[in-house]
Amino acid sequence: MKIAQSSLALFAFWLIMTGSLAPLDVATGAVLAVLLGWWASRSLWREDAPTLQLKQLPRLLAYIAWLLKEIIVAAVYVAEKVLDPRMPIEPIIITHRCSMRRDVSRVAFANSITLTPGTLTVDAEGDVFTIHCLSEEFADSIANGALERRIMRVFEE
Repeated sequence: MKIAQSSLALFAFWLIMTGSLAPLDVATGAVLAVLLGWWASRSLWREDAPTLQLKQLPRLLAYIAWLLKEIIVAAVYVAEKVLDPRMPIEPIIITHRCSMRRDVSRVAFANSITLTPGTLTVDAEGDVFTIHCLSEEFADSIANGALERRIMRVFEE
């Protein structure tokens, strides 16, 4: 079952990224998805494979839409700061303790931070994350817990 789930997710990603339904592209994507799905189920997720139930799918899609909006807003904010001749950048490093139980939730949290311009997950040790922020405003957006709550809504329930 883990192989099928991983393969299906990888194949969907392949189709989205290639944007092609040409028979050769679809066949190549299917073969690669099955091979990578098999490898992932044996190497990455031996015990607790990250599963997604059907009821979680709408929450995941809503989370992805919210994250894309946050990435765009942060990118504009970073561009404004960097293009300002005074360059009002005051980078800080913060630590954030999260209450997520599952590894998949913590990975999603760390990756979501890194994907958002102006923030970078530097280290993750258990439930403590070390995060580099371009300015204090970015640190505040992590400290308020909105990102953590949204990830928990998708993966922890």
